[in-house]
Amino acid sequence: MAKIKDIPKVDRPRERFLKKGPDALSKSDLLAILLGSGIKGKNVQKLSQQIIKKFGKSFLNITVDDLQKISGIGQAKALQVASAISLVKRYYADERTNEIIIRNCQD
Repeated sequence: MAKIKDIPKVDRPRERFLKKGPDALSKSDLLAILLGSGIKGKNVQKLSQQIIKKFGKSFLNITVDDLQKISGIGQAKALQVASAISLVKRYYADERTNEIIIRNCQD
């Protein structure tokens, strides 16, 4: 298993984000940036791919406990991910609250 340091800089998620922007990265690459590091025998890219694959479409509903069941995810990393998800949900909820909904011509 290649360590992230062994991967050419141009292929690392952080460097690609800085050079090409977030749209050039996969979901697992973005998660890898958030996680920051992997564990012995599993680099951060493999760890993030495992998480994305395990939770799939329910990713936005995962809990700290769900994340901690994955080898390599301790409380700190689980809190980082869960906090980021909660932050996105709050911003999304705020945006939806401020939307003007037109249901008929009187609106």
